[in-house]
Amino acid sequence: MADFFRTGITDDNFIRGAARLLVAGTTISFPTGISDVINLSTFDAQTGWTDVGATKTGITITHNNTEETFDVDQILGDIDSRPVSYEQSVATALAEVTLENFQVAWEGGPISTSGGFRTMGVGEPAVYARKRLAVIFQKANGKLRMHAFRKVQKSAQESAIPYNKTGEQQSIPVTFRALADTSIADVNTRTQVIFDQV
Repeated sequence: MADFFRTGITDDNFIRGAARLLVAGTTISFPTGISDVINLSTFDAQTGWTDVGATKTGITITHNNTEETFDVDQILGDIDSRPVSYEQSVATALAEVTLENFQVAWEGGPISTSGGFRTMGVGEPAVYARKRLAVIFQKANGKLRMHAFRKVQKSAQESAIPYNKTGEQQSIPVTFRALADTSIADVNTRTQVIFDQV
């Protein structure tokens, strides 16, 4: 019998579950495939990429835009609309409260080891560090999907670290703002590229 609702639900397109978040410097080449970010046999991060580890509250990718409308006196409704800005972001909370993750989320300084301590300064840098970012998800059928962002930087985000007797475990909230890479001529691939393993 034919499917009236035309749902087409399969393990390839019915998606729920945790993903991985990896970051790299902008000197690392933008990936041309998922294997540029993780080894497809061991799932280890490739050279230059860092896995931030476990997350809390999931990883949320947001895409939004604003627009302006056109009208004329003779017609009572809008006759057209055009986008005027686009915004993409990635938000999560880093569950592994390491100096390396503070460095990513809080724009921390270099990490050094001396005198039995690992130290990292946290101050007020005048500019954000830019990074490449990848969100990788494994579907129920084992295939991978990757959202690869050409250029991201920290976005304004309150990040509280409680030392409490009870309550939630510590995590480091972080939001990344995706920026358009103006060196890319194709407007459709300036910000992110989604790779679906087939």
